Amino acid sequence: MDYRSGMRILWIDDEIDLLRPFVIGLRSKGYDVETATNGPDGLEMLRTGDFDLVLLDQIMSGMAGLDVLKRVKEIDSNILVTMVTKSDEEALVDDAYGELVDDFLIKPFTPAQLLAVIKRLLEKRRLIIERVGRQYTSAMAESRKLSDWKDWVAFYRVLDHWQAMLNRYGDEGLLQVQEGRWRQSDEEFSRFVVDSYLGWVRGDGPLLSHRLLEDTVRPLWEEKQTYFILLDAMRADQWGAIAPLLREYFDVAVSHYFSLLPTATPYSRNAIFSGLLPLDIIRRYPRYWVFEETGQNRFEKELLTELLSRLRFKGRSAFYKYPTGADIERERGVLLDSEVRFTVIVLNLLDQLIHSIQGTRLLEEMIPDEAALASATRAWFASSFVFQLLKTLARRDCRVVVTSDHGFLRVRRPVRIHGGREMSANLRYKHGAALRADERKVLLLQDPEQFMLPVEHKSDRFAIATSDYYFIYPTKPREYERTYKRSYQHGGISLREMVVPCAVLTPR
Repeated sequence: MDYRSGMRILWIDDEIDLLRPFVIGLRSKGYDVETATNGPDGLEMLRTGDFDLVLLDQIMSGMAGLDVLKRVKEIDSNILVTMVTKSDEEALVDDAYGELVDDFLIKPFTPAQLLAVIKRLLEKRRLIIERVGRQYTSAMAESRKLSDWKDWVAFYRVLDHWQAMLNRYGDEGLLQVQEGRWRQSDEEFSRFVVDSYLGWVRGDGPLLSHRLLEDTVRPLWEEKQTYFILLDAMRADQWGAIAPLLREYFDVAVSHYFSLLPTATPYSRNAIFSGLLPLDIIRRYPRYWVFEETGQNRFEKELLTELLSRLRFKGRSAFYKYPTGADIERERGVLLDSEVRFTVIVLNLLDQLIHSIQGTRLLEEMIPDEAALASATRAWFASSFVFQLLKTLARRDCRVVVTSDHGFLRVRRPVRIHGGREMSANLRYKHGAALRADERKVLLLQDPEQFMLPVEHKSDRFAIATSDYYFIYPTKPREYERTYKRSYQHGGISLREMVVPCAVLTPR
């Protein structure tokens, strides 16, 4: 492997113009070099881009190099850093910040000295890659007890951690092994959910969607002004991509809850804001449940109002749903009203991004793998209005909850579904009459109401895909398979769809 190939370097120096010959020399040798003339600009580039090495000048006007160093490590603790310093400062910096710095470059330096430092770090990077490979192999060989939902959450976090490490340091072979591990784990997890879910909806299991506000958020709003920000269809790896940016401003406590089945917005998000299971929603508030394929979440605000009334919430509340982040900026003043005790913000941008590009070759070009998905999420968030809002809230005496309603996954294997003409359109779950599918790959619910799911007609049934399967119709199966294979979908049973991160942010 050529460890130099694709290595991205960020050089932060307030005299970068004087260093142009060095930059040009590095680029001529195959390095991808970006530059910044000050700390804040460099940090912003680090938030939105993926870099392997930072060359950082110790003495800069404005934000000092050592302050930048600490922020760099808060954003990305694994990034390699070379501190560029004067000879008489090296010992002082090494004593104070040696654990944060991987190497030093002493001014003035020659092109050969610069290359020597980078080559040392390339060797260090090679050793890290080899060590990560050994550690991953060892971690996956460990036997694990997966007997309850807590075990599965812990194992999901292990898989997610290693996915992030392999995205950065793994080779193609290890990434393929990890893909197989995800599939195997999702198949085992699906069997576990099929056996356990009925008990969960009866109250014997993990925190589910309909209990999220009462159990997790209510204690917060009883103490302080609270913001509840729901980013539609955000997975744990996407949260992992944006969390380091938030840790610059907040103390972050992360837990996980389970999305209801199907892992789709009409069921999971209506349950969150109503505090009820879907069947209980239609029983108690039939006017707020929509069976049509469009507008199924149009009554979220009304459902939340009913929930707050049942919980005897005192004070003012507000509910906002935005299709894009720009809407947040336009209503910034309203959102920051200090008299509102509990504010809900629903942002659909991530879900819209996924659905707008699925079923086309553009998806493969924009987000070819899990690393690109995490990178795209971080780049979006770092420049988003919601991040700007959160940085403003970090200066207030409040609490912020950031979570989602469900995740999603890239589907890979088709399974044929048979049923009537009124069958629903989603590729990971179906409802309708006379549904038939391979029950080794699909959870078929002959009595949906037993699982607290409402049906429009007594003959309706549910079919929920497991692992990475997706539904295709018997007519033109190859066309459907070709169109939707490797597209991002949700609604089924998998770790990345069901296990949802929930973070409580406390301003520092």
